[in-house]
Amino acid sequence: MATTVVVSLPSTTVVSKVLVKPQPLQVPTVLPDIAILQANVQVPFAAIGKLFDYLRANPAVAARLNQVYPTRGIFKNAATTNPISDQKLTIDLSPNRISHIPAYLQAALMPHGLTEVLDFFNAVTGTYLDSILGALSATINVDLGAIHKSHNVNFRLCDYTPDTASATSENGCGAHRDYGTFTIIFQDGIQGLEIEDPANPGVWQPIPADATVVLCGWCAHIISGGKLNAVRHRVRRQPGTRRLSAVLFVAPDLNVALKPMVAGMPAVNFSDKILAGEIQVKWFKEIMGKRWRWREGNEDLKDGDLITQDEDIEKLILG
Repeated sequence: MATTVVVSLPSTTVVSKVLVKPQPLQVPTVLPDIAILQANVQVPFAAIGKLFDYLRANPAVAARLNQVYPTRGIFKNAATTNPISDQKLTIDLSPNRISHIPAYLQAALMPHGLTEVLDFFNAVTGTYLDSILGALSATINVDLGAIHKSHNVNFRLCDYTPDTASATSENGCGAHRDYGTFTIIFQDGIQGLEIEDPANPGVWQPIPADATVVLCGWCAHIISGGKLNAVRHRVRRQPGTRRLSAVLFVAPDLNVALKPMVAGMPAVNFSDKILAGEIQVKWFKEIMGKRWRWREGNEDLKDGDLITQDEDIEKLILG
C-alpha cells in the first residue's frame, strides 16, 4: 500500500506522495537544511537537451518565441556572448506564457521536446504542489493554501553547456536564495548543485548529483516569521561537461501582502514595511528579478557588481 512520507527540517519540508514506493529518505547528515525528495516523476532530460539544441540552431524560431514575452523573454542565451554572466542557457515558462505561445509555434516546437517538457511540469505540479504546501502549513501552523489559490508557478529549464563565452568558468549559477515559497530542483546526474552551510557562511556542500531537492525561498522565510529559512545555493560547472536541470518555482498569489503569518513574535527582526504588510508578492518579485536578470546577463544595473541579490533583499526585509 502506498504511503505518504513527510520530513521536516529547519528550512525545507519534503513530501513524497502516493506515487513513491515506501523507502527511507536519504538526508545527508552534513546538510541540516536540505532534504531529498524521492520523486517518481520521470524527468525528460533527453527532450530538454533537444529543445535547447533546436532553439540554438534556429535563432529565428527562438526570436519568435521571445516575442511572446518581450519584456523578459523565454529563451535566454546571454551567456553565449557575456563572459561574466552566469554561464548557462535558460528556458523560462509558466502557464500564462505557454497560453500566449501561438498554436503554429507550439506545433513547431512539439517535435523538439516541448511536448515532453510540458507533460513533465504538469505532472510535477499536480503531484507535489499541494502536498508540499500542506507539509509546510503543518510545520508553521499556517494555512498556506489560502495564499496560493492561483497556483502561481514558474517552470525553468537550465542548460549548463560548455559552449559559452567563458568555457572554463565554474560559475553556472551564482549564489542566491529564491524569492518564492519553495523550489523543486531536478538534476540529470551531473554534479554541480551546492548548498551553503548556514552555520558556516562561505562553506559550500555539494548535493548528490541525482538528488531532487526542495528549498524554501524568501516568501516562506517572511510568512513563517523566520521559522523557515531561505536556502542559499549555487551551481558550479564542470568545464567541458554539459549539465541539465529542471526547476519548479512556487510562490504565493501576486496580490498577497508579505508579512509574518505565524502566531507570536517573529524569530527574525523584520523591517517595518514587512511587519506592516506594505510589500506585495508581485512587487517583491520585480525587485528580485532586476538583480537576477543582471546576474544572468539580461539587464544592466549600475551597481550590479557592488551588491549581491541576497544583500539587496536583506536590506529590504530586515529591520
